[in-house]
Amino acid sequence: MKILFIGNSYTYYNDMPSLFETLARENKRDVTVDSVTVGGRRLVENLDARDVHGAKIRKLLENNEYDILFLQEQSYLALVDYEKFERGVVGLSELVGARRTLLYATWGRKSGSELLGEYGWTSSQMGADLHAAYTKAAKSCFGEVSAVGRAFADVNENAAQIDLYDPDLSHPSYLGTCLGVLVHYKTVFGEMPDKTESLGLRDEDEKILLAAARRI
Repeated sequence: MKILFIGNSYTYYNDMPSLFETLARENKRDVTVDSVTVGGRRLVENLDARDVHGAKIRKLLENNEYDILFLQEQSYLALVDYEKFERGVVGLSELVGARRTLLYATWGRKSGSELLGEYGWTSSQMGADLHAAYTKAAKSCFGEVSAVGRAFADVNENAAQIDLYDPDLSHPSYLGTCLGVLVHYKTVFGEMPDKTESLGLRDEDEKILLAAARRI
């Protein structure tokens, strides 16, 4: 199975694509992962063949046919310019032509974030609105949603001792990335992994993250 991640720092923080590949192989899944990720990147920017990263995607497509395409948008673009978000999603889905397109739905920023104050959002409201936007866009490209943001909300509500955020209140901590990996695994394979040693989690943290991913 070949998987391509296209996104930005929410994808490359803690090297999520590599963690996903390692977890999949630990569970005897034959998976190869490629990624094209740039900090602050909007998906629609990758549609420009003259752009260096757009060209990188096209170069990968010359030699690969992907089974799974993961798309992750800039953290709040889907809420402030939905049309641009959907254009990027649909355009890249058509360009890559993977068997399945999965939209990596992200989370509301942590309470205290300046962005929340700027737009008058709460963390939970931002997360819920992002999930709705990703769900709508998934219908436009006949795709599916990997609901990482909903898993974040679950942990934030039920296990507040787990800090899923980087100190910048936006990006994922290592635990946040691991939660995303577990949700992606369930979305791709339809079940939870039997083995998770490669993530290197403490037992109590692992139980909480697995439970949250399982509920999504």
